[in-house]
Amino acid sequence: MSVRLPRLPPFWFFLLLAVALRWGSFFVSVIDHDESTYIVIADELLRGKVYLRDVVDTKPIGIFWIYALLNTITGGSIPLLRLATTVAVALGSWGLFVANLRAMGDRTAGYVAGVLYVLMCSIYAHYGMAPNTEHYFNALTIWAVAISVAAPRKRWGWAGLLLGLAFIIKPFAAAEAGAVGLFLVWHYRNNLRRMIGQGLLLVGTWALPVAGVVAYYWQLDLLPALYFYSVEVAGAYPIELPWYLRLKYMGDYLLRYSPFILAGGAALVRGSFSKGQIQWLAYLLLHFVLVTFVILITGKRYGHYQVQLHPVVALWVGATAGLLWREVWQRRGVLIGLGAVVLGIGLAYALYYGAKEARPEAITAYLRPRLQPGETFFAINGFQITYHLLDRPLPTPYAHPSLLYSAHHAAALEIDEQRVAQSIIDNPRVKYLVGGTDKAGSDTPLTRRLLEHFRVAGDVDEEVRVWVRK
Repeated sequence: MSVRLPRLPPFWFFLLLAVALRWGSFFVSVIDHDESTYIVIADELLRGKVYLRDVVDTKPIGIFWIYALLNTITGGSIPLLRLATTVAVALGSWGLFVANLRAMGDRTAGYVAGVLYVLMCSIYAHYGMAPNTEHYFNALTIWAVAISVAAPRKRWGWAGLLLGLAFIIKPFAAAEAGAVGLFLVWHYRNNLRRMIGQGLLLVGTWALPVAGVVAYYWQLDLLPALYFYSVEVAGAYPIELPWYLRLKYMGDYLLRYSPFILAGGAALVRGSFSKGQIQWLAYLLLHFVLVTFVILITGKRYGHYQVQLHPVVALWVGATAGLLWREVWQRRGVLIGLGAVVLGIGLAYALYYGAKEARPEAITAYLRPRLQPGETFFAINGFQITYHLLDRPLPTPYAHPSLLYSAHHAAALEIDEQRVAQSIIDNPRVKYLVGGTDKAGSDTPLTRRLLEHFRVAGDVDEEVRVWVRK
């Protein structure tokens, strides 16, 4: 028995679906330390510090401006910040619905793409459940494609602006910009004047956010810092990785989502598509290739990088399997099964995260009565969300511990660890050190230098120690 699907653009449907899948992760303080870094650096910006001068990370400023805004709106509430990421996922799903509806002429193809994107972002912790830059710039690039490539009336100016905003969140969004740009060239292949005019519009509006960032740092007289972190550090960031490990990295992604991908492949072989639909599928192949190239070029094998592939995979599966088996997707039994899966995943995450040890909260409870107004601490090898929970400033420019304790990052950013250690020693407001004794970074030149000036104060638990200034 088929069920009639809603007739309006179903943003609220995707939002409810995303909340039902992700609510179990809203209340734990840390899913991934990257999110903690965004929150803590945003706090520093709201205190008046300047990114790339007073506080530093490897990412562009866009994600920190987003979190500064979200921290202001939510009061820094972790559950509300997680809800904000969920809204970004829902916006992306809605954009996928619109894109496939326009390109394939079928609502079910749109629904399948949107539902699949929410699922892909909500199954694995480090492939989408943990909030990251990809959730925010995906929402922008998805809508850029929906209003340009997929739309009968092309909005190149607005698409360029969205792609430019995505770029200042993470430069990897250059892949989507390249795909849209190549499509524009192909689309106007028989009209050189339109190709040049619309191409200049696309590039010009894309450049506006980038120019805004450059102007911001120019008026602060920080263009050399912007160049260093955006160009020189980015150039030193990639790691040499053998080709077979890159293939393994991609193979792991394809295997994780193989049920969806195999369904799309089977439908592609069996389906019959119009000329316009074939052109859309060809565009999706180009899009996939460019995104794959960008995420492989760094040599890093972080799962969250591959969240950037989720939209194009969801579109492809929706466009093939969603179209071919549209009657199957609308059966009451399928929808009931989807509802059961969604509720099960949401409950499973609630149980999983509810059972995890809440070390940042324990550190917060230990330090809160001991820290006097104006005093702060230094988290030796993690737990940076504790700065946010205690509302205390960072004592160094580096929120993410890997910048200090990863030799690769420290070399790329030209960090003098001994100088950082001395700055902490010379700062009388830093009263405590906190560290996990079983973690990498517990025994480094920086840590050994610090411990010459601090003594053991006690243990938060069997794995977290606190030192106090001598």
